[in-house]
Amino acid sequence: MIVFDTLSQLESYVGVFPAVRTIIDVMDRSLPYDQGNGHYETPEKTDVKYIIDTFLTSDKGFESEHFPAQIVMEIVLEGEEMVSISGAVFRMSTGRFIIYSGEESVKRGLAYTLPEHTKAVRFIFT
Repeated sequence: MIVFDTLSQLESYVGVFPAVRTIIDVMDRSLPYDQGNGHYETPEKTDVKYIIDTFLTSDKGFESEHFPAQIVMEIVLEGEEMVSISGAVFRMSTGRFIIYSGEESVKRGLAYTLPEHTKAVRFIFT
């Protein structure tokens, strides 16, 4: 299962993924934009956690950690990257998100053209 869409459509996924309501609340507060790298809990202490990463994209990228029995939603906050999920490649840029199973084989931080400084947030939920 992979969902790739724009943030303007995020609310339409609340029926399928109820945790998206919490994600919308966190994004509306601009918390991931203001916070530095690290692991965070939502202010309401829900089952949704998030990780903020900043990195320089490259031709090799890096393997993303696995989150068994979880769902991952990644949003690029600044810059852009290519993400490979089990062989499918997605161009992530500001205003896009991708949802995938935390058990998938994921390579992040791949450069589209030249290396670029990128900031992304990954929400982890069930």
